[in-house]
Amino acid sequence: MLYQLSYAPGLRPQCTGARFGLPAPGASLPPVQAPSQRRALGVLFFFLGGMFAGVAFAAAASAEGAAGWIVAVAAGAIGLWLLSLALRALRAH
Repeated sequence: MLYQLSYAPGLRPQCTGARFGLPAPGASLPPVQAPSQRRALGVLFFFLGGMFAGVAFAAAASAEGAAGWIVAVAAGAIGLWLLSLALRALRAH
């Protein structure tokens, strides 16, 4: 069966919410600013940076060759980068 919107019955005034002071369907609402997520991102980056620093420490402590040191240096670099992002996000404005 084919149903088209043009065949649908229109909304009666008592169904639109106009009686309760609500805007009509399709009416635009005033813009609302979304809450800032800077603090949450700062905490997340701080946690992830600490975890990568732990991986770097564990890799360096158990390194028996070049592969272990490569992992340690890479994890340390990512950890420092995430910690710098965390400090930037948590800095007071």
